[in-house]
Amino acid sequence: MAEPSSTGRPRWRAPRPRSEGGARAVASKLGAYQSGGLLVALVLLSVFFGTQSAQFWRSSNLKVILLQVSIVGIVAIPGAMLVLSGYVDLSVGSVAVLAVAVFGDVVKVDHQSVAVGIIAALAAGTGWGLMNGFLISYLEFSPIVVTLGGYAGARGAAEAITHDVTQYGFGSSFGVLGNGTVAGLPVPGVIFIVAFLLGAYVWYVIPTGRHLTAVGADKAAARSLGVPVRRLPFALYILSGFASAAGGLILTSQLDGASLSIGIGLELQVLTAILLGGVAFSGGRGSLWGVLFVVFFVGVLNDGLILMNVGPYYANLAVGIVLVLAAGSDAFYRRLERVPVQIDETRPKRGAAAAPPPTSARMDDAAV
Repeated sequence: MAEPSSTGRPRWRAPRPRSEGGARAVASKLGAYQSGGLLVALVLLSVFFGTQSAQFWRSSNLKVILLQVSIVGIVAIPGAMLVLSGYVDLSVGSVAVLAVAVFGDVVKVDHQSVAVGIIAALAAGTGWGLMNGFLISYLEFSPIVVTLGGYAGARGAAEAITHDVTQYGFGSSFGVLGNGTVAGLPVPGVIFIVAFLLGAYVWYVIPTGRHLTAVGADKAAARSLGVPVRRLPFALYILSGFASAAGGLILTSQLDGASLSIGIGLELQVLTAILLGGVAFSGGRGSLWGVLFVVFFVGVLNDGLILMNVGPYYANLAVGIVLVLAAGSDAFYRRLERVPVQIDETRPKRGAAAAPPPTSARMDDAAV
């Protein structure tokens, strides 16, 4: 840039860097997160229900929301990692009821202690996940076919164990698992928070998260780079089975009954949280924060509609509509990532040294 000198001749002056516009900067930061639209939708939904009901922001109601979303959240964490790496588990609900059936049979039929029943239930869920992982990761069976087989097979095994008889009355000590509190928070909520923190550590901090993304994006390239493309999904299927069994036990503790209705629809709820949370079904891209936001989004929506005395049929319709709108909002923020930003190459970058003035300008200044 040139400005007049004392002699009237133009003198070169380095251009001043321009700061980015505030609105553009905020939009670009939001667009950098796949879960940005879901977070905005969650905040707006919470504000709306807070204006409609004075009960919404009370601590007791917030604890109820945390309690309601805990089971889906616990199961969705390893499920999201599986989808990120290009796999899927459609048997989580059936594995949960299988673990419940084993627990009820061990405690009430075999007259073992509750602790032994919990260990047996967790072992059953973990074992089923191990079988899924071995068939899919090492024998390269289709994840959809294997887990759909588990969807039917695990529930059938539960029916064979229980003979359609619901066991109940497991004692107050077992009831603490689903109805107790720790530091004023429900025990299932505490378990969910701990599970999410561990999942976020794996997803974002240690190299395992990047390995999962690499496996989902290009398995052959990940293998050539030394990523354990078989061992990772194998371990995740084991964790998925363990989490499903834990979720089934929590629900059994809340109901004080080992019912075969436990786990029905859990697969759909988990997949809703994973896919709408921004995890691509084809793998290679995703956000665990987005999964967290969707889990709470559905919980807040259901809770708020109940506070507004909306019937269950209308509540399900509202859940579907608002989830579609939330997905559209999330897609908008993802598109911001692909908006090209024009850069003026004639301007020096911020923090870089200014370019020397043109030769003619230097000669004019020397003549002066």
